[in-house]
Amino acid sequence: AIVQQFGPAVVNVRVEGMHKASADDEDGSDDPALRFFRGFPGLRNQPEQQQPFRGQGSGFIVSSDGLILTNAHVVREAKEVTVHLSDRREFSAKVLGSDPATDIAVLRINAQGLPVVRLGDPKSLMVGDHVMAIGAPYGLEQTVTAGIVSAKGRSLGGDFVPYIQTDAAVNPGNSGGPLFDAAGQVVGINSQIYSRTGGFQGLSFAIPIDVALKVRDQIVSTGRAQHARLGVSVQDLTQPLAESFGLSRPDGALVAGIEPKSAAASAGLKAG
Repeated sequence: AIVQQFGPAVVNVRVEGMHKASADDEDGSDDPALRFFRGFPGLRNQPEQQQPFRGQGSGFIVSSDGLILTNAHVVREAKEVTVHLSDRREFSAKVLGSDPATDIAVLRINAQGLPVVRLGDPKSLMVGDHVMAIGAPYGLEQTVTAGIVSAKGRSLGGDFVPYIQTDAAVNPGNSGGPLFDAAGQVVGINSQIYSRTGGFQGLSFAIPIDVALKVRDQIVSTGRAQHARLGVSVQDLTQPLAESFGLSRPDGALVAGIEPKSAAASAGLKAG
């Protein structure tokens, strides 16, 4: 029922553009002779060249007048963006803005009366809850996969996104597609996988939809997103650290450092 009702609001995003590639880049040329001679003097540090590329991902419609959410990395360096709907219609899309920090991009197509998803609250999502992804892995549009929430609040090296971890199968091309909860509400945007092969290995990560909506609102209003920064680096509180601070158990986090002239420094926070 969820697929029938909201599947039409999931779109395939195809991009074309140019990106910089130097002769030192292994992916920059298919010439085997150039790869062989790359280690010789005179052929290193060649100037960067513009090379055409094509890519694809997924997205979903959040307003009936053509506003679409996807990943920033899907449309990075794109000169042309085309949105394919489930009813086979195609639209040229405008990138209203993108935010690499949260990996969110907002697109606009010139259409009215489009199907839309229903947005949910990731805070109500619990580990073990059933979830479902719809997208276009490897260009196979309207592909549906399902799983459970494996963890919440995962940090993958960024400052702004507490990722939702799931075991729903996500592959290249799923990026930017919606993650639905069991009630049919979008709770996340599929963004990354952890893989040693390039394909799905049981670990996929989605951006919580509340994070994405805050970015969307800023982009629609101003064309870009801004993020507050405390200026604090923290580390997990282990049992030995807890004992050294006289705590009964390792609960919370430890302030490891303060950036000079930051909000945290002005507030009087200190390392330790």
